[in-house]
Amino acid sequence: MEPHDWQTLGRCCSRCRPSCLHLLHAQRATPNTHQLAQGWRLVKGTSFPNISFAEKEPPEKLIEPDKICVAWALGHRAPTEPLLIITRGSLVYIYNPESAGMAAYLRGHGNAVTSIAVHPTRPHIFCTTSRDNSARIYDLTLTPMEQPNNPHWPPGTQPSLAGAAHGLHMNEREGSGLGRCIIVLMGGRSGGHQAAVLGAAFHPQYPIIATCGLDRCVKIWAIRPVTSEQITREDKPLFSTGRIHKSRVLSISWLADDILLTHSSTAVMRVDPYDYENKKTYLEPGELVVWRWLGLNRFFPPDQQDVRQTVLRGCPSDYQESSSFTFIAVYSLGPVTNQYITHHIHLSQTPNRDPLVFATLSGTQRARESMESSGDGFLVTNLAMLQPPKMPTFTEILPEFIRKDRFMDFEQDVLAAATKNLHIGDDQDTGEEGEEGDSNDGDGGRRKPRTRSASRQAEQQVEPVRSAFQPETLPGWEVKLPEGDDAESRLLATAVTCDGRLIIGVGTHSTIWVWRVDNKPTSS
Repeated sequence: MEPHDWQTLGRCCSRCRPSCLHLLHAQRATPNTHQLAQGWRLVKGTSFPNISFAEKEPPEKLIEPDKICVAWALGHRAPTEPLLIITRGSLVYIYNPESAGMAAYLRGHGNAVTSIAVHPTRPHIFCTTSRDNSARIYDLTLTPMEQPNNPHWPPGTQPSLAGAAHGLHMNEREGSGLGRCIIVLMGGRSGGHQAAVLGAAFHPQYPIIATCGLDRCVKIWAIRPVTSEQITREDKPLFSTGRIHKSRVLSISWLADDILLTHSSTAVMRVDPYDYENKKTYLEPGELVVWRWLGLNRFFPPDQQDVRQTVLRGCPSDYQESSSFTFIAVYSLGPVTNQYITHHIHLSQTPNRDPLVFATLSGTQRARESMESSGDGFLVTNLAMLQPPKMPTFTEILPEFIRKDRFMDFEQDVLAAATKNLHIGDDQDTGEEGEEGDSNDGDGGRRKPRTRSASRQAEQQVEPVRSAFQPETLPGWEVKLPEGDDAESRLLATAVTCDGRLIIGVGTHSTIWVWRVDNKPTSS
């Protein structure tokens, strides 16, 4: 292993880090490259033989957060011709770079597509997530449906005509070229997403897929189509929880068979959630969480790998609000200037290297403090170096208990009876309570409920504070953007090549950066 390979990058000393990464290229795109952002055409003057495009623009109205998603796929019949999947709005286009033409046009989503995920071992299968609260899985070995072939809903005997809104084939042709929707992960029913789905990740070995969304939920679905002729609808995942993150979950990735990586955006939190009259809020930084799903062996027993399960279905505690998970590492992504700034996370994972996370730092307080010249850059973190979360001490938790108790209204007689039965009080320390209990005052000697002490009443008027125990800031190697003409450009996303030697960054003003990793850095 080279001394400064990505395997040991997270362990490099601070002295040699600045010299093992060099900027190769930084350039602004020419005006011709803006055609992709301005329309559905990829190449000016490209012809599309034998393909009929009924719509050239998305039927729905696009909003500012809607983006063009791009991913590479591979057809089953032509493994030497990679395909480029592009989405604009709710429409999916498949471009063939070898023939310089469109290979397919698909539709089905009811709102804009938010991300594309390609199967890691079956590159002819991909998934699109959308703002219509659903995710659709396509197979490039099939052709689009010419007419609906939906299952019937009892007591009817004819195929349903409910359409795409109910996770079925639409009443018109699905598209042209190649590709067919085989599975729809429904939203809003039983255990489906209740808001936009923002990310998805296929499991490399098991027939499952993980999704995350605007509803703060993370879900794991079983994907086994019954037949290629009829669409498979699924609305009950194997796992669903909203207890991992406090805000919308932006991305999800598999690190191992049962270990996942997710990250969330900045959350708007109330200063004191127990005081309904206090409307003050603060921004809590987004978090990067590594966690383990505890239900994998229950659905896929290790000693029964050769048994094919046609139906995988959990119980309501699995697909509604499951607790079948455990945290491995929790880190804060750092404070930001406003709630609309989000971190882009890219995971670089190979069999012979530690997994690396590349996180953008645009608009963060961390970038302003450590990168005064450019104020922008990205962070490289070795996930193998992360530590498990520390358990808070009783001293840190005690203020939370006090705050919670202050705004709990109990009936005085019920509280007094419970206090007497539990023998809670300072009767033995001082004689005040005993004397008060001995004087019956017409109540048969029953102890009167105590009122709050002056110190407790004074404490109620103190301004509440935020939680004392917060996760540590994500460590790593900070790389700043170069100084010069492009210093005003903001870095939006980063990606790493397959060999791990080049880092590609894209930003505002159509700027592209390329960094190279050196095996033998120069001495500093």
